[in-house]
Amino acid sequence: MSNAVGISEAAALLQAAKNILIITHKNPDGDTIGSAHAMWAAFTVLGKRAKIVNDGEFSRRYDFITAWYEKEKDEGFDAGFILAVDTAAESMMGESLIKYAPDADLCIDHHGTNSRYAKHLLCDSKSASCCEIVADVIEAMGVKLDTYMATCLYIGAATDTGCFKYSNTTAKTHMLAARAIELGVNITDINFRFFEEKSRNRLALEQMALAGLEITCGGRVAIMTVTLEMLERAGCAANDVEGITPIPRTIEGVEVGVTLREVTEGRIKVSLRTKTVDAAKICERFGGGGHQRAAGFECSGTQFDIKVAVIAEIEKVL
Repeated sequence: MSNAVGISEAAALLQAAKNILIITHKNPDGDTIGSAHAMWAAFTVLGKRAKIVNDGEFSRRYDFITAWYEKEKDEGFDAGFILAVDTAAESMMGESLIKYAPDADLCIDHHGTNSRYAKHLLCDSKSASCCEIVADVIEAMGVKLDTYMATCLYIGAATDTGCFKYSNTTAKTHMLAARAIELGVNITDINFRFFEEKSRNRLALEQMALAGLEITCGGRVAIMTVTLEMLERAGCAANDVEGITPIPRTIEGVEVGVTLREVTEGRIKVSLRTKTVDAAKICERFGGGGHQRAAGFECSGTQFDIKVAVIAEIEKVL
């Protein structure tokens, strides 16, 4: 069980730390990537060594921030402190990194369903993104935000709020965005890259997924499936799927949008996006979690059986 800490306590832990291993969650999104790279940049300012790790690869869409990360300095790195960002449970670390979970020193997170695996936990479920918390920690460490850090933080805040459209958006979220603008972050380019621009491969994938869209529960639930075959036919990598999960919820009259994505043969990742239903509570019944309006889980089984089980749980709360 974690020891709950505040901003100043977390900052003190990190100021005293050396050789900090920064863990991001599998299937990385803008919030975990932005949080990790902003922290890495802050540690660099403080003269500390830090290394960012992930179970897979970051999407090419994040190249303009990940390219600054100096991988050549990772050689001979021996972790002395383990920091997890936006990673609510051990299972979110992925197979190659879960070995670090028992030794995690600090987790900075904004998921109310955090499993409290780390020795210390800084968690604020009212924050729209982990990046909002990270911004406070960086400043509490005595580091002044620069344009690069602000870019990383803006990406996390923007992507976790659907470009400030979702109900989790707060005044603090907008204040972080305003700070980013003041520091010279090119929000026009970022917003276009993440919320408008799509590759032809991605469009082909969406076309296939939408062709198989199912509407059930009297029009209140929409289910979309993404298979490995679809990814191959569209020429998309697994990390190109980010941003596809909100689509079913955008349909008029739909309360719960469900996306089933085949991770490996017999292994399915389920993502829920809702308008009024508590998505996290539904996903917790399958060993997952997340936020009230956005949550998920991963399990083994056939797509049909998992879909039937998920619909049954959704029907209980509609």
